[in-house]
Amino acid sequence: MTWFAILLSLAGFGGPTMEVKPRKCVATTSIGAAAYTPAAKKTCKQKPVKAKPKPKKPGNPGAETPSTNPSPRPDSPSSGDKPEATPTPKPGATATPTPTATPVATTTPVPLPSRTNVDLTDVREWTVRPSYRILAAGKIDFNANNRGEDDHNLTVRDATRDLGKIDLAPGETKTLTVTLPAGSYTLYCSLPQHEEAGMAAAISVR
Repeated sequence: MTWFAILLSLAGFGGPTMEVKPRKCVATTSIGAAAYTPAAKKTCKQKPVKAKPKPKKPGNPGAETPSTNPSPRPDSPSSGDKPEATPTPKPGATATPTPTATPVATTTPVPLPSRTNVDLTDVREWTVRPSYRILAAGKIDFNANNRGEDDHNLTVRDATRDLGKIDLAPGETKTLTVTLPAGSYTLYCSLPQHEEAGMAAAISVR
């Protein structure tokens, strides 16, 4: 029991009446102190609420405030070592090819022969067949071979006359040497009717 209840009980027994004055309580408002009021009673019982300060966000202890001008990284290129810009070709531009000299092929002339074999035959057909029909001007050797069954000869003739002749028996081989300037000539067998049978051939001397 509180002392206030004790006083009320004593007053009920007819004892001396004591005037109990209510305890003044000053309500603190934002304006100032005021007299005790029933409305202020509640405020008196309540403890004033203090505004709690906003907690600061924990920071990294020992972390320094970043500088507004951070120092460049060692691996970053410095302003003085800027790479040179590669020129970009304009769209639609065609690169001009560098002309290259075309090598000129040089041909070595093949020397013309100054000798040839000449076969004379009458087995299947009557022919005079030289191995080469274009010869070098000058001294020329005609190696004649009688491969027929009859006698034959090899005669060299220009447009007007005979220039040389050798006779050959069947199977015989002989060489006729004649000096010929550039021009056209005929190799033939001068025996009667042999040239008409086909034993002739044209050659060119250059």
